[in-house]
Amino acid sequence: MQLILLSLLLASSVETSANDFLCPDEQSHEMYARLQELNNIHPLSLAEHGYSELIARASNRPMDDLILHRTCSWLASRTFRTDCSDYGYECPGHEMIMEWPAQINDWIPELRANVPALASCPDAYIRTDPKLPIVRAVPAIPREVIDEKVTGWVVLALDVDEHGEVANAEVTSSTASQLEAPALEAARKFRYQKELAGNRYVAVKGVSATIYFSYWLLAEAAGCSINNE
Repeated sequence: MQLILLSLLLASSVETSANDFLCPDEQSHEMYARLQELNNIHPLSLAEHGYSELIARASNRPMDDLILHRTCSWLASRTFRTDCSDYGYECPGHEMIMEWPAQINDWIPELRANVPALASCPDAYIRTDPKLPIVRAVPAIPREVIDEKVTGWVVLALDVDEHGEVANAEVTSSTASQLEAPALEAARKFRYQKELAGNRYVAVKGVSATIYFSYWLLAEAAGCSINNE
């Protein structure tokens, strides 16, 4: 009887969607809240240990791939912003950066060497698209992707016209073929800052864009209540 009651109690503490998709649990949301706290701690040196702990915890749970991704990418970008002069780049202000230097991805090995916590992060979670969209569409998740819990990312090359709209999109690499069609559909809705050359706006070819399909994105599409702002 006690075993039955324990099983019922455990089952009731795990949220599932209407499609029986296992939703991110209380631990996941606690970790995400912790990440938000760390992002507001200055200087960075006071937050580094907390980032390291989150990366270690999230690495052990596929459900927490979004937390792993954001912790890795935010730690890497904060390190770069803090020490950007060491990489030969003029340090920006605190405003959102819409364009990173093209060489930033060449510095991933050096970032890893300077920040041991990044050692267990996938390169894709540290890598930054040099030109960031000002409007980003959320991909529609196919039913088969939800049912099979297919997560990963798709890297695309986009041709952006003089109006900042995507004129053409091609997949350059992906972790799963099922993710490519929804990634292409979403990327075609991206909008970028218009590129000024001289006194006129021009088209730009081959803009790199990465679209991530996290467990949390699938969970939201399956009907789970998600707050990842």
